[in-house]
Amino acid sequence: MSVYRCTAVSLKTTALDFKGNREKILAAIQANENSSLILFPELCISGYGCEDTFYFPWVWEQSWKSLLEIAKVTSGKTVIVGLPFFQSPYLFNVTAVLQNGKILGLVPKQNLAQTGVHYENRWFTKGEESRNYAITPDGSELPFGSLLFESADFNFGIEICEDSWVQVRPGQYLVEAGADLILSPGASHFALGKQDIRKKMFSESSRNSSTAILYANLDGNESGRLIFEGGCMGIVDGNVKQEGPKLHFTNFESTHLDLDSTELRSNRARNFRSSGTREFRSRGKGLQRIEILPLKVQKDFNNSVQVSKSDLFQDFTRATSLGLFDYLIKSKTKGYTLSLSGGADSAACALLVKAGILFSEKELGPKYLDSLGLDPKNLLFTLFQGTENNSEQTKNSAKQLSEELGFTHAEITVDSEVKSMLEKISSVKGLIPNWKDHNLALQNIQARVRSPLIWLLANLNGHLLLSTGNRSEASVGYTTMDGDSSGSVAPLTGVSKEFVLSWLKNVHEGKDIILPKINALEGILNSKPTAELKPLSEKQEDEKDLMPYPLLQKLERNFVYLGKSPDNLLESQEWSNAKEAEEGKKKFLKLFSASQWKRERLPPSFHLDEYGLDPKSSFRFPILSEISF
Repeated sequence: MSVYRCTAVSLKTTALDFKGNREKILAAIQANENSSLILFPELCISGYGCEDTFYFPWVWEQSWKSLLEIAKVTSGKTVIVGLPFFQSPYLFNVTAVLQNGKILGLVPKQNLAQTGVHYENRWFTKGEESRNYAITPDGSELPFGSLLFESADFNFGIEICEDSWVQVRPGQYLVEAGADLILSPGASHFALGKQDIRKKMFSESSRNSSTAILYANLDGNESGRLIFEGGCMGIVDGNVKQEGPKLHFTNFESTHLDLDSTELRSNRARNFRSSGTREFRSRGKGLQRIEILPLKVQKDFNNSVQVSKSDLFQDFTRATSLGLFDYLIKSKTKGYTLSLSGGADSAACALLVKAGILFSEKELGPKYLDSLGLDPKNLLFTLFQGTENNSEQTKNSAKQLSEELGFTHAEITVDSEVKSMLEKISSVKGLIPNWKDHNLALQNIQARVRSPLIWLLANLNGHLLLSTGNRSEASVGYTTMDGDSSGSVAPLTGVSKEFVLSWLKNVHEGKDIILPKINALEGILNSKPTAELKPLSEKQEDEKDLMPYPLLQKLERNFVYLGKSPDNLLESQEWSNAKEAEEGKKKFLKLFSASQWKRERLPPSFHLDEYGLDPKSSFRFPILSEISF
């Protein structure tokens, strides 16, 4: 019996940080000294989010230099890493197979991700355009293309991320050619519930090919908008045997799949079902075959099953706090400043900063932030900026929340600034604005006057400014540009208001994965969401200004994600009040079209759900449009 330890590494990379990425890869190799094979994620050498710098020759050159350095430490093991590689006239996304100090071959990605948040075909060319050899920067020749790596009793092949998701996978040809193990290095972004989809997809691929699959993924906020999930997996004959940590704060985590080659091959002989036509099967037979040295045999065989269960609220806490934590560390600033209004959205932002601190203390140690010169108590500064239209309840809720979380909090009033601006513009216009004729202008100036003050505070603190808007507000433009839209990063714009409120309720009930029960949330959750920009006598509520948030969420999802026709946007069974549904539909379509210019100017946000509205990463829509039939 030959047992091989195959290890998938989830890795925290940073775009263009060749030195940092290389050091993490080398540290992971050293930490897995007993592994036979070590799989790293897609484009781990350069980083996945290099954007248009992928066009720059120095990026390819530095990637190759890092590859040569990594190859030096592969004595006695096989290591698989990803990088960009140029073969004139095309640029390819490739995986390099290293063994005993040598580069055995390069495998290009066959299918480029070009849906949702991915735009790979902007930079890369499909692997089908490659020749069957590559000329390296030093002039040597390497096998290039779909390759099968063979030893006496263990063969493996590679399909890169999107290759595992398409209808006709490269792995289908590889298993026909004799692969016992399919390696899937990925850069698969986080979305609520997506890990369950990966499990189903890889399990079925493994079952119908009677083979093993090892999946490695990036982790963390790599370049600003996308959060990668980690969650490496080892699957055998349709069953998930191992699942690694998701959304971890550490630099890397290793997931081991111990494979008995005899058992694998016996199972394949018994259960493998060839499919397709003879022409289809011949593609596997025609693959280039690369002979490799026997892999190092594992002495201690571990066949225990370790698989976690997904929880949307827990995943949201982990993903968004990790996104904020990495954003802070990589931007090399001292913390965040937040205009804490006493409402749900700003409260959620404060809680997520706190969650990031608690996770870092748990996973990186209590002194980690200190080692970076960061004081956990000063990592968030909250400020309540009140006007005569704010209630005592929201003011007290903001103070209570910040104190309960242990952050510095202050209160100011901005009525004098609002009055000063109104007086100046009144002299220009020759009129005094009033609530009957100038409602919107009087609301906006309150939100807008807060922006320079909170920015000044953030600058003095050496902080980034948090923007508190959610996706529901972004969809209908329920935000004041250069007011509450101001910020360095918007952590909630990837989820709906409905979700934010549900998550806060979960935290308040003490069910969160890391946050304790927060008593200050009781008053926030028992209050109707309100911008508090109109006189208190008018009892302003968001849902009166817009529509019920659950209805808004249904309309938004149907339009953006499901692509339903505007004239059939909401089925009768989706909302019980027909009049409210019809009015909501008309308002939504009008506001969504009119608000694209606002969405173009919102701060960077994280992709957290099955869809997003960020025009730079998720959903592109014309700035000027009018929906009519």
